[in-house]
Amino acid sequence: MLLAVDLADNSERQISLAELKDLRVGKFWLELKEPTVEELAAVAEKSGISIDFLELPPVSNFINLRIEPEYVVINFVVVREILEDKKIDPLVVAFSKDLLVTVERQAGQGILGLVKTRMRKVKVDPPSLVAYYILDEIVATNFEHLEKIEDVTAETEEHVLGRPNQATLKEIFKLKSRLVSFNKVLWYERGLIFNLKKCEADCLTAKARNLFDTTHEYLARQIDIVETYREILSDAINAYLSTVSNRINASIRRLTFVMFYLTIITTITSFPNTVATFFGISQFGQTDALIVFVALMLSIILPFVWLWRKRWLKLD
Repeated sequence: MLLAVDLADNSERQISLAELKDLRVGKFWLELKEPTVEELAAVAEKSGISIDFLELPPVSNFINLRIEPEYVVINFVVVREILEDKKIDPLVVAFSKDLLVTVERQAGQGILGLVKTRMRKVKVDPPSLVAYYILDEIVATNFEHLEKIEDVTAETEEHVLGRPNQATLKEIFKLKSRLVSFNKVLWYERGLIFNLKKCEADCLTAKARNLFDTTHEYLARQIDIVETYREILSDAINAYLSTVSNRINASIRRLTFVMFYLTIITTITSFPNTVATFFGISQFGQTDALIVFVALMLSIILPFVWLWRKRWLKLD
C-alpha cells in the first residue's frame, strides 16, 4: 500500500502507481506499507533513491546509515517485544530536501500515527524534521520495554531470595541474553544518531540536527539503564549461588548430626566389649560399673560440646 502525505497541509491519501507518476513536485511523505516490487521501483524512480536502499533488509535487526550528496537513507528498527519473545521490525527512512520515504511493515502504524500528530498544521515540516519525529518516537518506545524489564528484574530478585531452583537460574541467564541483544540494538542506534547529527548533508536542516542531540541523549540513558539491570542480574546469580551453597552447608550439618548420633549408638553397643578387651577382662560383668558409665558419658558429652562450640547445633 502506498500513501502520500502532503507536508504542507498534512493531508493524507492512498495513491496508485499511475497517480504517483503524476504527483506534483513538492514536500511529500511517501509511506509504503508491505510494498510490492512495483511500488518500490516506482518510488525509487520518483525519488531518485536506489531501490536496493529502499528494500527492507532480510535481517530484522539491521541498522545502517547511508549519507549521499542528495539524500540520506536510514535503516532503523522498532523493538516490539524483548522479554517473552524477541520481535524486531525493520524500518527504512529515506529523505531528501523535498521528499521523505518510509518503508515499513503493517505493524508500524502506531508509531507513524504518533508522528503525524506531531506535525504542524500551519507550516511546512521539512522531510528531515519528520524523519527526526519518526526516530524520536521509536526511541521513546524503548522506555516501555525498560519498565517491563524493571518489573521482571524485581520479581527475579524476590524469587532468588526465596526458594530458588535451577529454573530460576535459567530464567536469569535468558533475561541477561535478551538484555545483551537489546543493548546491542541501542548501541547501534546511538552510533547512527551520532553520525547523522554530525553529517553535513544539505537535506538535513540545522533545527533537525540540533533535535537529534536529544534523541542521542535518550539512547545514552537507555544504555546505562540496561547495563544497570544486567549488573543487578549478575548480583542475583551470585545470590543464587550463595543460597545454594548455604543449603549444601545445611545439608552437611544435618548429615553431621546423623553421624554424631549414630556414633553414640555405636559407642553404646560396642564400648563394653572394647573396655573388656582393653583391660583383659574375659567377662564384662566383672568390670566396675562406674568406669563403664564414665566412659560412656565422655563419649557422648565431648562430641556434643565440640559441635556446640562450632555452633553447628543451631540450624537456620
